[in-house]
Amino acid sequence: MNKTSAPTSAAAVANKFLALGERDASPIDQMKLQKLLFYAHAWYLAIKGVPLFDEDFQAWAWGPVIPDIYNETRRYGRNPVTGRVSHLERIGHDPLKWRFLIPAEIQDDEINSFLDEVWKTHKAFTGIQLSNSTHGDGEPWTIVREQYGTLEHKPNIPNELIKSVFLSKLANNASKNSST
Repeated sequence: MNKTSAPTSAAAVANKFLALGERDASPIDQMKLQKLLFYAHAWYLAIKGVPLFDEDFQAWAWGPVIPDIYNETRRYGRNPVTGRVSHLERIGHDPLKWRFLIPAEIQDDEINSFLDEVWKTHKAFTGIQLSNSTHGDGEPWTIVREQYGTLEHKPNIPNELIKSVFLSKLANNASKNSST
């Protein structure tokens, strides 16, 4: 995990999306949750220039995955995730004392508004549809897969790559909007 003092954690963002899914009666399975996390993180990197959270994405067969979130949600299989996601937190300064904790809700209004927009944009898609979109030409997952040739070792998808690809998307969107 890269330590960048990101404004929140993947678990907190996951729980925000799960709450939005409950509010809108739009169940979220673990695959959809992973892809929502990816798109939120990617767009945040492109727009703000810094990671939304410190956890790294790995290139797995079905797209970008945060292993800790997968481990927390895999018991749901293909069913909707109905619980909340926790994260591991050190207790004090003792390197051997840790606990699992459900993170507090995100209090930052700007981040909450940003996540609401990501949700509005992606909520209608299934996990499979979102996964398929991460496999397109020029997508970070695809670039890593092509570079490694195999995803057997589940390589990290570098934030610099994610940021670069999504900055290009922002630029393309801006040029399309300015030409209309």
